[in-house]
Amino acid sequence: MVGGSPSLSGQLKSPSSPTLVGKRLPSDPSLARRRLSRSKTLPRMPHMHRTRLSLDGLAMGSDKVASLGRWVLGLATVNFDLEVGPKITSIYPPLCLSHVEGQNIAFSSFPDSSQFEEGSQTHSFRIRQRDRVEGEERDTGAPRPTTLDGFIYGFSCFTRTKDASCKRGYQQTSIVILTHLAYPSLFYTLISKLAPSFMDHGGPMLEAACHNIASWPDPVPGANIELGFLGTVVNVEIPQDIETQQSMSALTPNKPSETDIQILASICPKDPPILGLFEAVVSHLWSLWECVVLSEPILIFGPSPAMTSAATWWLRDLLRPIPLSGDFRPFFTIHDADHTALVNPRPPKSGLLLGVTNPFFERACKHWPHVLSLGRQQTAQEKKSSGQHGIAIGPAPGWKSIHKRYTSRDHAVLKQLEQACKGSDHSKRDASEILRQHFTSRTNALLVPLQRYLQALIPTPSESRSNLKEARLKPFHDAAFFVSLKAHGSPLPFKSKAKQREFYERWLRTPAFGLWLARQEAVVQDVLKGLA
Repeated sequence: MVGGSPSLSGQLKSPSSPTLVGKRLPSDPSLARRRLSRSKTLPRMPHMHRTRLSLDGLAMGSDKVASLGRWVLGLATVNFDLEVGPKITSIYPPLCLSHVEGQNIAFSSFPDSSQFEEGSQTHSFRIRQRDRVEGEERDTGAPRPTTLDGFIYGFSCFTRTKDASCKRGYQQTSIVILTHLAYPSLFYTLISKLAPSFMDHGGPMLEAACHNIASWPDPVPGANIELGFLGTVVNVEIPQDIETQQSMSALTPNKPSETDIQILASICPKDPPILGLFEAVVSHLWSLWECVVLSEPILIFGPSPAMTSAATWWLRDLLRPIPLSGDFRPFFTIHDADHTALVNPRPPKSGLLLGVTNPFFERACKHWPHVLSLGRQQTAQEKKSSGQHGIAIGPAPGWKSIHKRYTSRDHAVLKQLEQACKGSDHSKRDASEILRQHFTSRTNALLVPLQRYLQALIPTPSESRSNLKEARLKPFHDAAFFVSLKAHGSPLPFKSKAKQREFYERWLRTPAFGLWLARQEAVVQDVLKGLA
């Protein structure tokens, strides 16, 4: 836990990006006014004399700390300790973590892979909040993490550089944003800006970042807000709720300036293009989508946590607006306290999406019904070359599944994807958005027959007029639903009527259906109460 010197509190005045090398403001007055108008409430760092890769000495007023807590739980640094492995070395604001939470964060912040040599990579993780056990030391001056769903989300940038002064010859550091908000696109953007600045200029950059975030408006659901962060303006749309399917078409069409970024908070980041992760399984993506919406457990294997976390967030997004009924872990390690609960000889839990990099999981999860291995298949020449330098770790890129597809592929989309795989990053980026739009439209199409049937379950005005306060949705009867389905069909392109019925019979048995129906009942009841 990190305390702080009160002398630093209140020193930061304006603007958002700290002055590190005495840069002057633009000579063009209009440019100067624009920057000040967008970041006048953001802090300027005092002159820095040395690089300080920690948060020691950082302090903010209690009101600023409270404002910071609307968006993040804390900013942390994690370093490698030869005796214990990854270890949290500082965190701000001070946070009272249990021993298990601290260990989970530390190990999840570092890649659990031998593929990474030198450089930086960004990934994310999701760990369960866990109370302290009896007898554990407690920092009474620091608050416990407050979460929305019982999970802490971490967005980590791991950097490994050669350093002759270290026993292993490398310096290994992760900068981590801990938050209660499941907004991957937003926090990936923030950590990608913060981490390089921190590695170059030290702890004061984290201090500046804290003051930036504390100056932001509240994260109001459905709001479009402008956030200043280390000299960049981030235009972000907050989802109405966590199950809202955000659309790229909702973003402002005006071309942003060079320092502006436009994002939808809850979706997977656009870069790198998601299609690159699925090159080996492009023709199987329709089977993969069906497994996601049917709450099937999927093991997601990749050579790096950057790949598994991006793929997991992307698949989780395809489920919207269907409520999340299972667990998802963008990057899961053997050190996680939930390891034995999620990975064991028993059948995996319904709806579980588990992103892993350690080849241990290939053996431990060999009984899982669906395994997605990310990347592209090697050419014969590449296989020959890699064979000379070592054996590939983990399953080869591909899709292994017992699932038999119910719906037909969209061959026009498939052709676009296959062509984009051979093209530039720009073509992959465009194709990735087409891919997302295609499957989100299929998720919405899945719900059309259910929404049609539910219309018949809403009480008529005469039925509800007598007692609006007690009025509610009529009971859902499977048999009546299938009569409606047979009469009206589904927008989804099923291979046959029999496949259509079989698919919906399975979906009605998933935990996701129960959550979806409960939400529809609550919406109808609220409307009827409002009419009372």
